[in-house]
Amino acid sequence: MGNISISHIGFLTPGNYPDEDPLSGLEQTLEQLQYGEDLGFDSAWVRQRHLEPGISSASAFLAAATQRTSRIELGTAVIPIGYESPYRLAEDLATVDVLSRGRLNVGVSAGRPLHADLIAPLVFDGDWTGYDFSHDRVRRFADNLRGTYLGDEQTLIKTPSPAAAAAAALCQGPDRPDLVWRRVAALGRMGRPQWLQPVDRQCDNGRGDR
Repeated sequence: MGNISISHIGFLTPGNYPDEDPLSGLEQTLEQLQYGEDLGFDSAWVRQRHLEPGISSASAFLAAATQRTSRIELGTAVIPIGYESPYRLAEDLATVDVLSRGRLNVGVSAGRPLHADLIAPLVFDGDWTGYDFSHDRVRRFADNLRGTYLGDEQTLIKTPSPAAAAAAALCQGPDRPDLVWRRVAALGRMGRPQWLQPVDRQCDNGRGDR
């Protein structure tokens, strides 16, 4: 196998907390991310779980983490995209990326999410069993991250959202000359489609073009 060189070390935390005191657990998790940065870890990743005593909104939690850390990369591992609007999730995470000055890594999962029998009837009107939980939602999410589409593939977005424009503007500053969105990983029970490759958005001549 030869020599293996590991240049990046990160850690994952579920952000668990006692049922009667969620604030203490979330605060301890923020402190854990700070401590991980102090120890020299390269990245910190959080889970997103519904109906469990842990982080239920990765974007909200990581927005707070951006104000507690300055160097460590922040990641989601993973956000079940089945319950999410691909466009709204892209806006939320673009905002987190702006607040972090480009330190965000995004992981999403396709397929039927956990606890669907309990949550889906509260989220979707009518018969939710035929709802699209497929990898196509990941594709739409990636398109929205790039500012390509609004809602679906038939509606071309003429101008980027304020959050997407702000993310692209980071390329113009000295703090973020390389990449805004580095990768989107899609994990699921339905297999890995051929089209799914890392989605990189590189700054081209300071304009943030793909």
